[in-house]
Amino acid sequence: MNNNEIYFEKLADYSKKVLDSLPIEKEVQALDYAVNKLYGVLKNIGAAESAKIKDLWDCETLPETPNVPVGLNTLGLLIDRFTILIIKEWCLRNKNNNPAKADELYRTQTQEIIHALAACRKGAASLNSKITNIKTSVTADSWEEAYFGMLAINLVLWESQEVLYIKDISKLPTEELRDYIHWFAYGNMQRNVLIELCEKKYWEKRDEK
Repeated sequence: MNNNEIYFEKLADYSKKVLDSLPIEKEVQALDYAVNKLYGVLKNIGAAESAKIKDLWDCETLPETPNVPVGLNTLGLLIDRFTILIIKEWCLRNKNNNPAKADELYRTQTQEIIHALAACRKGAASLNSKITNIKTSVTADSWEEAYFGMLAINLVLWESQEVLYIKDISKLPTEELRDYIHWFAYGNMQRNVLIELCEKKYWEKRDEK
């Protein structure tokens, strides 16, 4: 196992500890809980948590693998998937009381993403961007801020979508459904910006060495 794989394993462990510390409800909640309460907590701790992530850094430049296309295996897109898998694992363990399935998820899918992250090369994560008139105010001055932002937005999107997957959405009031649609459009645009920021800031940090 090289230093890059060790780094992303540490990042996974860190992320799960953050999830443990958050006021994540076990039962499905209304949209206001995820967008205001949970996201509010995440924004308040963002700076302190980014500093903790900075202490984990231990990546190195690996020999280039010639003639291997990057495709969708860019750092930004892989980090998007990485954080979603960590959130899913946490939910399996803490909401569904299924530690065996959570362990299997980490051992198979998350470990596979870690190996891909450790060996990834620069790509064009902006290919994931959508054409839209929606404006976001997402920024990140460092790789650590971009990573925490990605973990945060994917958690809020995950939590806010639960009601649509678990409850009968045909029984939700029309106005509430409109609120969900509006939030998902806005939240996914934040996610897309953070995919690009993760890609950009990670390689900037790697190039500093």
